[in-house]
Amino acid sequence: MTEKKSLAIILDGKPKKFKGFWASVSKFKTFKSCAAKFKFNYLDRLPKKYHDFHILGKFAHFNLEQFHLKRLAGDIRPDSTLMSECFKEGVEEFKEKLTSDQKKEVYQMMIKYLEILAKQRKEGSLPKILEVEEEFYITLDGRILLMGFIDRVQLDADGVLHVADYKTSKSKTYLKEDIFQLITYAYVKCLQDPSIKKVRASYIMLKHNFDYITFEFSREEIMKMEEKFMGDSDTILDEKLYRPEPSPLCSYCDFMESCAEGKKFHEERERQKEKRNKAGSTWGRQKW
Repeated sequence: MTEKKSLAIILDGKPKKFKGFWASVSKFKTFKSCAAKFKFNYLDRLPKKYHDFHILGKFAHFNLEQFHLKRLAGDIRPDSTLMSECFKEGVEEFKEKLTSDQKKEVYQMMIKYLEILAKQRKEGSLPKILEVEEEFYITLDGRILLMGFIDRVQLDADGVLHVADYKTSKSKTYLKEDIFQLITYAYVKCLQDPSIKKVRASYIMLKHNFDYITFEFSREEIMKMEEKFMGDSDTILDEKLYRPEPSPLCSYCDFMESCAEGKKFHEERERQKEKRNKAGSTWGRQKW
C-alpha cells in the first residue's frame, strides 16, 4: 500500500515568524479536556499556580537529561560518579524551590535508575540512547506548526526505535489508554526517517521504579496522525464559545477562580464530600 504524500516539512529550529496555528501536544490535550481552560491558558495567558510536583518533575528530568547528555558527549566515568555530579548540578539549579523531601525522593529515584542500568548492562539489554530532550518544529500544509520536545529517543537491543516520555505521576491508570503524546513523537521520527516501519513508545514512570507503559505503532497508523493534527487544529481555530467542561479535574485547575462553572462544580463536590463525612461520623457514633 502506497503511503499518502505527507504535507509536513521539518524545520531546523523555531521560526522567528509563523502566521499559522502554533500547535503542541499540550494544546491539543488541554482543548480536548476543557475549551475554557485552553482559553485561560493560551489566549488570555492567565498566571498559573505554583505546585510542588512541578519542581519535583523538573528536577528529576534534569538529572536524567544531564546524565545522558554527558554520556552522549563522550563522558566515560562510572555511572555513580556521573549521576552524583548531575544530582549536585540539579540541586544547584533548583535550590531556591527544592525541598528536602524532594531531594531525598529524587535521590532514591536516581539510585534505582543506576541499579536498572547495571542490570541491563549485565543482561545485554541496555538500550542505546540517541537523543534526549529532542526539540522539533514541523509545519503542516504551511498553516500549522507542530512543536515540542521528546524526553528520550533510544534504540532498543532488538533494533526497534523507541521514544519515551518521563512521568512523575503517582497513578499509572490514566496513561494506559493515552497514546496521543507518544504517537505524536513516533510521527516525528517517521518523518525524519522514511525507512522506519515501526516505533516503540513508552511512558517511563519514575515514581514506580521506572516501570514502562509501552505501545508499538506501525508506520501506517503513525502517519494517519497527520490528518488528525490538521483536523484538531481547525477545530480549535473555529472555536468561538470556549465552554467549560466541569469535572473532578476542576479541583486541580490553575484557573478555577476565573471559571464560574468550574468553581461551582468544585464547591458542590466539596459540600457533598463534607455531607458524606458527617453522615459517616454520625453512623459511627450510633453504632457504638
